[in-house]
Formats: sequence, structure tokens, C-alpha cells
Amino acid sequence: MPRLITERSFFQFLKCPTWVYFDAHEPAKPHDPLLLKLMDDGLIDEAERRTLASRADLAEVKSEDMEEAFLETLAFMREGRQTIYHGTLIDKHWVGHPDVLEKVEGRSAFGNYYYVAADIKRSRIIRDDYQFQGCFYAELLRIIQGAKPQQGYVITPDGVALSYLIEPFEAEFHLTLAEIEAIVAGKKPVHFLTSGCKQSPWFHECRRESEACDDLSILNRIWRQEVARLQKGGVRTIQELARKSVHELQRSVPDMDPGRLEWIRDQAVALKDKRHIVRGRVRLPESRVELYLDIESDPLRDFDYLFGVLIVENNRPAYRAFFADSIDDLPCIWKEFLSFLESYVDAPIFHYGNFEADVMRRFGELYGWSAFFDAGLDDRLVDLLYVMRPAIVFPLAFYSLKDIASYIGFSWRAHDASGANSVLWFEEWLKTKDPALKKKILDYNEDDVIATWKVERWLREQAGL
Repeated sequence: MPRLITERSFFQFLKCPTWVYFDAHEPAKPHDPLLLKLMDDGLIDEAERRTLASRADLAEVKSEDMEEAFLETLAFMREGRQTIYHGTLIDKHWVGHPDVLEKVEGRSAFGNYYYVAADIKRSRIIRDDYQFQGCFYAELLRIIQGAKPQQGYVITPDGVALSYLIEPFEAEFHLTLAEIEAIVAGKKPVHFLTSGCKQSPWFHECRRESEACDDLSILNRIWRQEVARLQKGGVRTIQELARKSVHELQRSVPDMDPGRLEWIRDQAVALKDKRHIVRGRVRLPESRVELYLDIESDPLRDFDYLFGVLIVENNRPAYRAFFADSIDDLPCIWKEFLSFLESYVDAPIFHYGNFEADVMRRFGELYGWSAFFDAGLDDRLVDLLYVMRPAIVFPLAFYSLKDIASYIGFSWRAHDASGANSVLWFEEWLKTKDPALKKKILDYNEDDVIATWKVERWLREQAGL
């Protein structure tokens, strides 16, 4: 059977080209269907159907066999059904699975109409990988119906259809498709470790390869162009980079910013010596009471269901959780959460990364702010990752909360603690209402906020003013 190229191949390629290679040439690794949805920014079927509930003429392809699903899709297209859900498009070894095919006026092999494709995504912006997938659907539709769509679409969790033009993206799409075809045919890509590799089931294999050859891509947040410039200047490994002075690097790589070269060199030294380097000081707000925030989300339902807070007063921690049993509970939970925050009007709110701030702003737009927070949110939120990055270089390829907290000696109670697994736990809890599962989710969230507190304390000790 020929190795297939699907719309997911483009997502995988953009995250980690080696992912495409391993999937094509190594024994398959089993994937949890929900994790596949998570990887692809999709929604659970129940949430997808909710976005399509108002469609008057909706036909759903139900066959699980690929060839039969294609024939079922073709039959619906010939009938002229207005909306086709879960369709399958096939041409040779290309297989597309658009979430929605929508009939529009025009000419095609089917008559005075043709179909355009849309995917239902949890993001509310159009990303590059979505456009690659849209171009792939457009090529398949050109072959199947004899008419190529000029636009692609992304349907948000709110049911809003965002459109983009196919043509401006086509040249890059065809170059990427050619790369994927070569990889599927047997060409192993040059490996480059990125945060995208973490989403791959082959992440540990990717990391082992990089570490075995002391690859420069292990450096945190280094760009491919920067690696190419360093290699052109004769620097090919972490060890070689760590041995160079900044002055030597400037002579070897004159087209790179000296400040950037210094940071990259310090990162190599940290990795080689397995120690962190303090490059600057950080200013963190002082308060008798401090709050540490972590939000748990189920992206498959576009459902931010848990606001967890650690209240630290006189160095004594106490955990408080605001847990929504259903989406209908969110306005009430948000109101309770704001009321709680207002009882600590002078307390800074520490968090790690920009997710918590983004969720709070979105909830404020959806459900309203209290008078106090209407103008004061940014003054209270403190993103520890943002504060920490310029000040400390870690001997780590990645700077996630789990990476940093583990480095300073913190550990989570659950051996399988991860953001992806917390989604699976929550999905299972929605089905079973098992109190043990809910406790596991709450323990995981509590560990997250305690980890955030530990990182903040460590940061004060290492680099505080």
C-alpha cells in the first residue's frame, strides 16, 4: 500500500519534518483519537456539531473505511447537499479529511455548483498550517470536481467562518508538498529540534538524535537561519560554540547581532557545563500576600474549566479552585473568581507564560469585568517566563514550567502529569463523574501553582534585586 499524504502531514512537517519521516517509515505508534484532535487543533465531535447545528441541509459521512467514505462523500456531492460533514477526498496517495464541504454557486463536474472546504479549529486566527491544509483540499477538489476553490475557510468554536485566499499561499504550498513527497519516498530530513517536536509521538527519538550529535538546534529558541550562519562560520556543535569567545564568534559570524551571539554562546556554555547562568537582575513586586494562577483548559471543547490559585501569605500557601462542571457554569465561575481576586486588591498575580492573561482577557470580553479590574488587569499580572528569559540562561532545550520547575527540584505528584493528559482526564471525568479523576485534575493544577510559586521564589534568590 502506498504511503499516504494527508492534511495532517502538513501540520506534522511544520512542527517537525522528522515526524513525517518516522510516521512513513517506522512501525506505527498508537495514537489516542483525542490526542490526535489535540495535535491538530481540532474540537471534539460534539463541539463541532454544535458549530454546525444551524445548517439546514447537513449530510454526514459515517463510514470508517477510507474508500467507502470517499464514495459516500462523492454521492453527497453529486446530490448537491449543502453541507457535508466529515467528508473524505482521495486522489491516488493523497487523502484529505476536511471537516466541512460547503456548496457554493459556480460550475463544476456536478453542475451549477461546486464545493469549498473548511476545517473547524479551536484557534480564532488563521495559522500557516491551516492554510497549507486548505491548499491541499483545494488541489483535491480541483481533481475531483473539476473546479478549484479560490478560498479556504476556518470555522472557529463560535461558528464564525474565517476566509483566506488560496493563490497567495500556493507557491509555498507546492514547495512544502514536494518536500513531504520526498520524505515519504525515503529522504530523511536534516533534523532540527524545536518545541514543535514535543507534540510528536517521536519526540524522544528526535531528542536522542539531536543530543547524540551535539546539535546546535538543542539551543533554546534558536532559529534555523542562525544555525546555518553558525555552521557557515565553522561552528557545528554545542561544544564548539561553548569554547568560542564572543569576539571569536563575531569574526566567524559577522552578520549576526553581537548581543544575540553572546546569548547563544552563554546557552551553549550552560548546556556544556550543566549549570544556569545569571545574566541580569529581575524586579518582582513585593507584597504581604501573593497569588499564583494556573488555568486548566479542555481545548477539544474550547472550555477553560478551572481557575486554580495559590494564596501565599507570610510564606504560608493555601490552594483555592474555581471548577466549572459544564460550559453553562462559566459566567458564574468567572464572577466568583473576580470577587475572590477583589478580596486581595494589593496582591500581585504571578503566572507562567501568556495563556492565563489571554484567557482572562477573553473571559472579561465574554462575561464582563468588575469595576476594579476594568482598568487594572495588566498592572497585577506578572508573567514569570517573560521576566526570567533575559535574566537567566538554563542548561535546557525548553523553558516550559515543567522543564524549569523540574530543574530547580520540584516534582508533580502524578507520574503521568502533562497538559495533554489533563485534557484526557477531564474528558473521562465528564463521562464518568468519577471523584478520583476530579481529585487528580485538582492535584495536578495545585502542583502547577505550587511549581509557579517555587520558580518565583527561586528567581528572587538567584536574580532578584
